[in-house]
Amino acid sequence: MFQSLWTAPIRNYLLSMAGAQSNSRILEVGCGTGVILEEIRAKYNLTCFGIDLDFSSLLFAKNKQCNDCLTVADAHHLPFPNQSFDITFCHYFLLWVHDKTRALQEMIRVTRPGGAIIAFAEPDHRARIDYPANLEEIGRLQNLSLINQGADIASGRKVAQLFNANGLTNVTVGIYGNEFNGKRLLEEYDFEWNYLKDDLSIWLDSEQISKLIEQDHQARINSQRVLYIPTFWAIGWVGNSSAQSED
Repeated sequence: MFQSLWTAPIRNYLLSMAGAQSNSRILEVGCGTGVILEEIRAKYNLTCFGIDLDFSSLLFAKNKQCNDCLTVADAHHLPFPNQSFDITFCHYFLLWVHDKTRALQEMIRVTRPGGAIIAFAEPDHRARIDYPANLEEIGRLQNLSLINQGADIASGRKVAQLFNANGLTNVTVGIYGNEFNGKRLLEEYDFEWNYLKDDLSIWLDSEQISKLIEQDHQARINSQRVLYIPTFWAIGWVGNSSAQSED
């Protein structure tokens, strides 16, 4: 949820660039629990489509009365005809994809010529900054945990090349900015550690984790904490020559 809130301003900007309107057909690849789809549907009053491999996430979306069309499917083999959508997007997704090129080509295939492909957020954990220095161990161990889970921790830096190499036109790529102040650092504390505890428990015992939690908390109280993971966004348009034939 925090990630979806943090990226909302750029999402609105990119959807405006893409020409989203009430009659647009929009697909999210890797939609999870449908948080972003619901936001887009409410803003533009349209029906969105989403796919994800995790049935439990889609079931959660349905149980919270998500009104979008959700399907269990593999991003490498999207179950839609050519040129089905005006905008196809993903969000914190490509880092988990085994074959990014294949997944992007599928996104292009199901998008009409002149339609937009958007990666709303792709993190580059390899370039992560943790400060003070005694907190660098947090980033190092979390990156190891992500690698063990199958993530590409350098995914963000690859987005520009990926979009340009697959025939998208007018590709624009950017990086989210960040700001640090004592109040925000403390607000983010509980959210971040809810995930970090699980990731670090592979490598550290509970006493070691508690020590890092206390050091992190103290750094935030003192407004010294810096945690920055460069997160990229990208948008490009499907040209007539980019249309992919179905296998």
